[in-house]
Amino acid sequence: MKSGTSSTLTQRKPVCHLCKSESSDLIGERVSTAPESKVYRCKGCELVYLFPIMTQEEETAFYQAEWDAYMEKRAGPGWKSPASHFRSYQPEGERRLGLIRPSLLPEDRVLEIGSGTGYFLDDLRGYVTAVTGVEPNPAQREYAHQRGLKTAATLEELGPQKFDVICAYYVVEHFRDPVGTLASWRSRLNANGRMVIEVPNVDDILLGPYAIPNFAPFYWQKAHYFNFSRKTLKKVLDRAGYTSHLLPVQRYDLSNHMVWMMEGKPGGAGRFKDLFTPALEASYADMLKAQWHCDTVMAVATVR
Repeated sequence: MKSGTSSTLTQRKPVCHLCKSESSDLIGERVSTAPESKVYRCKGCELVYLFPIMTQEEETAFYQAEWDAYMEKRAGPGWKSPASHFRSYQPEGERRLGLIRPSLLPEDRVLEIGSGTGYFLDDLRGYVTAVTGVEPNPAQREYAHQRGLKTAATLEELGPQKFDVICAYYVVEHFRDPVGTLASWRSRLNANGRMVIEVPNVDDILLGPYAIPNFAPFYWQKAHYFNFSRKTLKKVLDRAGYTSHLLPVQRYDLSNHMVWMMEGKPGGAGRFKDLFTPALEASYADMLKAQWHCDTVMAVATVR
């Protein structure tokens, strides 16, 4: 983000995007790579949001010039090339498939927004009639094309096409206007169509009950303008014209949490897999999900 940028966003008070309240609590003073931003929780509807956020021009420059390096630093070397990205994210595609497969129909036409290199679409195409992706990153989009996956740079490039299922994984938190964007997707769904969304859970146990000091500055990101709980994601979907069912999901394992507690840093997944039995891992994940202190919120929505 450009330093010293002057804009209306930096000259007015924080205002909740959802309920327009100007009353909020400051809950985070450090945002990763954005020292000018802070984190607020609306006193009216509890939506958690960053202020100030990037201007439109800064946002465009960020995704064009900085995004890959930003994600490589946070997510690891899987971002070094499209091929390594596809390989390293295949387990994530399988995880998603396991959750969505029971609700898929053979005749479904599926659209994924933010499809990357197509690792999830690659898994999906064996179970549905057609898969399509929207991915603005040109290198990742081209790699998906090489694997025979239809991928467009923007939703508008797809013309009037409609779909039975629209998927968006870790995308909605990036939107400047989540209500308006989600509302616009209604016209892309066929009758009885479904939308599947996953977002990071702001009630994550590492951020809340464990309150690990180094986790909050890592968790709050300049590109995540909104940070949802199950309650606020449902409110956003309601406002956008959907009926939704919310599900708790836990992606990271007990080893990851142990390393955060011991060393205050990410990257600990699987470190203690020889000590922690599958039963223990499952029990721990079930506890987090039961109390909604899991790391992810999943929504399955239909047009109201």
